[in-house]
Amino acid sequence: MRSASDRIWSTIANNHQSQHSNRVDDQTGDPPVSETKQPCQHQSSEKTDTNHATRGSSSERQYRFQKGRTDLTTGFAQMVNDRVHHGWSCYLVTFMFDQLPGSPTAVIDQMKDRVQRVYSRLVTRVNRKPRKAATDDLPVLIGLADLPVYKRDRSAAPRVRCNDGIHFHALVLLPPSSRLKGSLVDHFRQNESVYVGVGTSVQRIHAEPVTVDHERVVDYAFKTVRRRRLSYEEAVLILPRSRSELATA
Repeated sequence: MRSASDRIWSTIANNHQSQHSNRVDDQTGDPPVSETKQPCQHQSSEKTDTNHATRGSSSERQYRFQKGRTDLTTGFAQMVNDRVHHGWSCYLVTFMFDQLPGSPTAVIDQMKDRVQRVYSRLVTRVNRKPRKAATDDLPVLIGLADLPVYKRDRSAAPRVRCNDGIHFHALVLLPPSSRLKGSLVDHFRQNESVYVGVGTSVQRIHAEPVTVDHERVVDYAFKTVRRRRLSYEEAVLILPRSRSELATA
């Protein structure tokens, strides 16, 4: 019999993709991604960006949170809470990239590919034999492309300067049986050369633990899909999808 978390996961994967419309970037005024490769500038204040998920007074946060909820985010939040309740650890991970060529859609596809490569390397550090492991022994990655929000207030301009501000967030859940010694934050810091650098297009990976308000963090991560600036199919990457994606690296 499958666990409750597996049933929730199946429901999310099968039922929600068709509930979201196509992207409407032409209504947002976002500039196109440049075809020319340029040096990128990323400021080191990713933590401030994630604080938007819990900004404001308690009553204001709760109102905004409930108003913006959807069946999609509710289902993912339930799955995350279920696994955390059973001893899994949760992290919010932000991926920064070098300048990537092509249209915004092509850039997002490349980001998904690079994040999947990161996952393929991480999974073997979590489980020695991922191809033979049960699903509950493998890390779960819920990844989402994120678009910049341009405001009149210059101080609120996006901190991600590369790829016209397009970047990638992921909620990463690690099982209690993980082989990792220490936190995912420490792992990425101590093994930076494995995941970041020449040949990867990944410029930096920033991770921080999520120990409270998991629902609100899920809601924050899905904000670009909720606002219909990207469709579910364009923005979302769920791993693992199949055993073939668990190749050792």
